[in-house]
Amino acid sequence: MTGSRHLFEINKNKILFDCGLFQGGKRGEADKKNREFLFDPKEIKALVLSHAHIDHAGIIPRLVKLGFKGFIHSTAITKELVELLLLDSVKIQKQDARYSGRHLNRKIEPLYNEVDVRKAVSLFVVHSYHDEFKPIKGATIEFFDAGHVLGSAITLANFNEASRNLKLIYTGDLGRKNLPILNDPEQVEKGDVLITETTYASHLHESNLQAKQEIEWIINDVVGRGGKIIVPGFSLERTQELVYILNQLYQEKKIPPVPVFVDSPLSTKISKVFMRHPEAYDKETAQEFLQKKKSPFYFDSLKYITDKEDSQKLNSFKKSCIIISASGMCEAGRIVHHLKFNVSDAKNLILVVGYMAKGTLGRQLVEKQNYVYILGEKYPLRAQVVVLNSFSAHADKPELLEFAGNIKGLKKIFCVHGEETESLVMRDNLYNINKFTGKVEVPRLGETFIL
Repeated sequence: MTGSRHLFEINKNKILFDCGLFQGGKRGEADKKNREFLFDPKEIKALVLSHAHIDHAGIIPRLVKLGFKGFIHSTAITKELVELLLLDSVKIQKQDARYSGRHLNRKIEPLYNEVDVRKAVSLFVVHSYHDEFKPIKGATIEFFDAGHVLGSAITLANFNEASRNLKLIYTGDLGRKNLPILNDPEQVEKGDVLITETTYASHLHESNLQAKQEIEWIINDVVGRGGKIIVPGFSLERTQELVYILNQLYQEKKIPPVPVFVDSPLSTKISKVFMRHPEAYDKETAQEFLQKKKSPFYFDSLKYITDKEDSQKLNSFKKSCIIISASGMCEAGRIVHHLKFNVSDAKNLILVVGYMAKGTLGRQLVEKQNYVYILGEKYPLRAQVVVLNSFSAHADKPELLEFAGNIKGLKKIFCVHGEETESLVMRDNLYNINKFTGKVEVPRLGETFIL
């Protein structure tokens, strides 16, 4: 499930790991989960943030709005990205509030505003990987590179209460090996308790080489029939990875010089963050682009679009092109309008490159339903839909099991942040494949445990 929030109490002090926005499902239920916490924000002494994605960081301003005054601990890049993502979220909150208000015939208050975001950002304290810090009494934290998105971290927490010590590992979102741009996830070697994500616990991802070859085939095929490729782009990481691969294919002359439009002000800003932090790239990216003094995120056929008018002009663009636009799950933003104008044309192709939660328009596309609902209207789905899980920044079944299996001393594992079926599969695989002899839990929302 989305909306990661994990609360710990040590020496009567409460510390929160992640504070994410619930997405998907029934609008009313998600809104209630986002407006109400299962704890008092005023009692939280510190927040430790794994990475900048909205489902892990998107409700932080509301936490602040309701009284949280502690420090927020993250990597420096995460802080930089969070500010951009939360300010963009404010715009979406306003749009959602207006839309819901019209349909319910009453005023709806956004979850938070720009002032709340600014207050939240002022509370950040940043840390480098492997530099230990103490957010509260009895807790020492160390960040490891999670390899999921730029700046993402695995959290290793040493909890000390009375005469008892506990070493807890929280994956946040665990990345994959051999992804473009990013370093591979680091392995944490020792721990007593593991809290692991399970987004793709039953899946086997294709390799990135296969993804590159498939994208090459898709582009040549769709351009050959005169169609457009519409990509619901996650502004953070997925868009940059896709642009990276398109750049390679363009330079290798394996695809025609078809126009590529990144139609997202947020994606444009985030790409600039990537350009400011080449120290975070893996060796391959650094060698291939930086030593040649070429940007991995710019090439001749590529155009970043920020103006609303230029975005609207794409609706009447007649030639073949590639449009990458946010938001990734198709719940808001410019992608909704691009789908509206292109989803019913059989020449076109919708390329899905990320996870789509239940109840979202993106999931309707993944399920290839005969009709999809866009902005309250029904449209026949005639465009081809291709899902590339190889683009996922989440570890798959073997990678999740390998990470858990390489941790020495584990006594207990919690399977979280996945649909219930995936978490249950992960639990069974830990027992049956990893031969784990400790206890594996699949916690329910609001359930508490003594560690």
